[in-house]
Amino acid sequence: MRAFCLGVLALGLLGGCAPTTPLFIVQLTTQEVVEYKTLKDNRMSAAIEEEGDLLTFSALAIRDNTSNQAERLYLTGYRDTALSDEVRAIALYQNGLLYMNRYNDAHDDDKALNYFYRVRDEFPRSRAAERAEQRVQLIRQRKRESVQQSSRERLAQWKPGRNLDLYKASLDPDLTLLSRRAVLKNRISEAEELYRLALGDPGVPDVIKEKALYQLGLMHLAADNPQPNRDQAIGYLRRLLQDYPDGPSHSPAIRYAPPSGCQRAPQSRAGPGFPAGRHAHPRRGKAGNPCPRRPAPPRQRRRLDRPAHRRAAP
Repeated sequence: MRAFCLGVLALGLLGGCAPTTPLFIVQLTTQEVVEYKTLKDNRMSAAIEEEGDLLTFSALAIRDNTSNQAERLYLTGYRDTALSDEVRAIALYQNGLLYMNRYNDAHDDDKALNYFYRVRDEFPRSRAAERAEQRVQLIRQRKRESVQQSSRERLAQWKPGRNLDLYKASLDPDLTLLSRRAVLKNRISEAEELYRLALGDPGVPDVIKEKALYQLGLMHLAADNPQPNRDQAIGYLRRLLQDYPDGPSHSPAIRYAPPSGCQRAPQSRAGPGFPAGRHAHPRRGKAGNPCPRRPAPPRQRRRLDRPAHRRAAP
């Protein structure tokens, strides 16, 4: 069952293991981004704009009207005691977010409140507990509104926000949905907290931790980040290069952060640290060394147009 759970969880993080945060923390893969863009699904966009804490697996469930399935998978993660309390709390928290979202056809505030209460009561010291309490207050406030609309009525009136173009040309193609939202909404610190949660959980596979480091680096380098931090980005990426030399994110990470002692990665119009092309990377030396080779100094040649030096007569 645990192996199945991790496989599903990766569906959210790599696009991976659904119920627990780590595996779908890295969120959406590039292929899924293309699929989402093709579908032009207003429901998913509206749900994301209304609730920034929705993970990709939750947003997809709202889009595809599969909230019941997502709920069951999150509960599988919640029951997995090998995962940290922080991760298990987020599994319950995501169920609450699913059912409180007003663009979800399965919208059910009472059900959402029940999950938020469980987060607060069972994991009072978790990061999710404070957020759950905020959502409880928001639901109570909404219930006092005089006009109550269905999800379809609300969606018919929805217009996309100007500051949430998830497919801006300046955004790196490898950025996940969570990372893109964080950059465009200036919520880097919140996304960083989630990624670091995956890094610190011993139950999270190395492939997920590697991708979390990659996303952390990309977010801090993003041209659209209001507060870019190149030094912090390079720190994350070099940690990736050191800890996961054979991982799938190793080669793309070198584009932005060559190992210490190497030349800086080439820059482009997209911003500091970005390569000139999608697949650009530094020139490689012998034996796969990612550092570019320095040309040997030219040999000194004797000038032929001058006579050989003669020793002066005594």
